[in-house]
Amino acid sequence: MSSPDQPGSQNINAHGNATQAITQSGDIVLDSPEEIRRRAKHHRFVRIGIALGLVVAVAVGVVVFQIERDSQTSNDLARSGPELKSDLALSQVSAYIEGGIDGEEYDASVQNAVRRKAPNVYGPHIDITLGNIASGTSLVTKASITFNRLQPLKSCAAVGGELVVSANYQFKIPEGQQPVPPSKPFTLTKTISYEVSANKHDRLMLTVGESKIPDGASPWLGVVDVVLEHDGGRQLKIGPIALVSVGSNSEFYPSGDKWKIPDKPADGCIEENSKLVAEVLKTPNLVVAREVAGLELALRHFKDSPTGQPRENVPSPPAPNPSAGQGGEVDPSGPAVDPGVYTLL
Repeated sequence: MSSPDQPGSQNINAHGNATQAITQSGDIVLDSPEEIRRRAKHHRFVRIGIALGLVVAVAVGVVVFQIERDSQTSNDLARSGPELKSDLALSQVSAYIEGGIDGEEYDASVQNAVRRKAPNVYGPHIDITLGNIASGTSLVTKASITFNRLQPLKSCAAVGGELVVSANYQFKIPEGQQPVPPSKPFTLTKTISYEVSANKHDRLMLTVGESKIPDGASPWLGVVDVVLEHDGGRQLKIGPIALVSVGSNSEFYPSGDKWKIPDKPADGCIEENSKLVAEVLKTPNLVVAREVAGLELALRHFKDSPTGQPRENVPSPPAPNPSAGQGGEVDPSGPAVDPGVYTLL
């Protein structure tokens, strides 16, 4: 039997039509079944409301977190921008002799001789077309030219004087540079700043030659490699390329794809030059300047003629024009220099 002081609830009839509840103060409360059901339903609604409130609170928290994260990502992108990449590649390379190089000329036999401007010095040009099919600009920061071979052609005629032409080539061969066999290359390097825009092609022109060209000097023949450093140290290698210079010999010089060779060349001139050109042309994957190809053809024609003289149907070009003050005309068959071509400063 329960103690009369203990609170609780108990049925008051055998059919369960009502429930007797005893409160803490000892009062007796009689609940009908309808009241019990109503109270239980209310408690369920309260629990459901609390649960829905928790769900809504969690959902709102997730949405707020996502918005803040997206906002942070947007801010980061706004500050840094999209990742831009470059992809510099060689599209085309050619080599030829062309004018337009600034220089001076003076009489080497006169002390403190007056120097006259020579605004149209001729010399070897390396014409490079670069492509950058990418989303970012490519920046070339350094250019190097390595001479794997450098050797003067044998002079076919003893001519000369005191006139010297000083040319402002971008890459200057050191004065007094000795012939270079393939085992002893040397490199000329220049720091530059040259941009190739995204999804564009552009041309880069390099000039190379001797800083001083004495009157009567024979042309030189060389084989070079070009390396362009770009975009944080990446390297683009170009070549090998066979080049030849103009020299300053009025009896032996190139003009376009033709060469002037004297009717009676010095002993050994044709044979030694033919041997040197043949060795150079054996270089694998060689890009050949048009004047080098012209020299090989001119020497072969000279050797194949019955009398040992140049064929009549191979006309001599005009006199050499290492500078504007030495006569001769520009060969109209030569490639025109595009005024939009970038040249190093």
